[in-house]
Amino acid sequence: ILKPQGKISFETSQQGKTLTISINRPFKTKILKLTSPPRLSIDILKDEKEQRPRAAETSDLELPSGFRVALDPGHGGYDIGIISGDAKEKDVTLSVARSIESLLIKKNKAVHLTRKADQFLSITDRALSANQKTPDVFISIHLSLSDNFVIYTPLVEAGAGESSAKELYGLMDRQRRYIEKSMALSEQIGKILKDELKGNVVHREMALPLLNSVGSASIMVEVPKTIVSDAALRAKLPGIILKGISAYANR
Repeated sequence: ILKPQGKISFETSQQGKTLTISINRPFKTKILKLTSPPRLSIDILKDEKEQRPRAAETSDLELPSGFRVALDPGHGGYDIGIISGDAKEKDVTLSVARSIESLLIKKNKAVHLTRKADQFLSITDRALSANQKTPDVFISIHLSLSDNFVIYTPLVEAGAGESSAKELYGLMDRQRRYIEKSMALSEQIGKILKDELKGNVVHREMALPLLNSVGSASIMVEVPKTIVSDAALRAKLPGIILKGISAYANR
């Protein structure tokens, strides 16, 4: 007589010499034929697919009609970035960006990646790529050497008097008109990261050429390298960032 043990439940049925065991969950089996006395040993193993970490739920997140997102996976090509264990920053940033892209595509939202493969792009290439899509938000993704999330917002130096047309529309000064929106995006994403992951978030202002060159709400998010080694948190991260974007868009 077979009886369920522990958390495993199953049903059995017998017809003649055939015994059927039904388990209502994904599983794998390992069967051994033993002697003295003759018998079968059947190990029931949890399916690896069931053990995979689940991404954050995004079904309740909404973005306004026509809202456009541009993502910049940091580094690429010969520019590897930080190396954490077997993980390279250029690969991690692309993976996170592609996951966010996938979530947005499922919601039929416009999303653009400055790079979709392992390729090197200059700062100018990245800025031009983003500006061509006139996004509502621009997020550059990197890894942090610290254990904190670090979010950079552009630092735009105040000019003397009114800005000339060249200053206002020049590539390296496009951010001047969007600095308040960039601060708001930083605040919303930082709050969501802190609430969802219970980690520390550091906000910094810096005159980064890439951020200063993009004409939209723009930030750079540095992800703690500890996230890379935690499969469950890494799976949740794209959904959490998207939740922050949604909070900004609907503020």
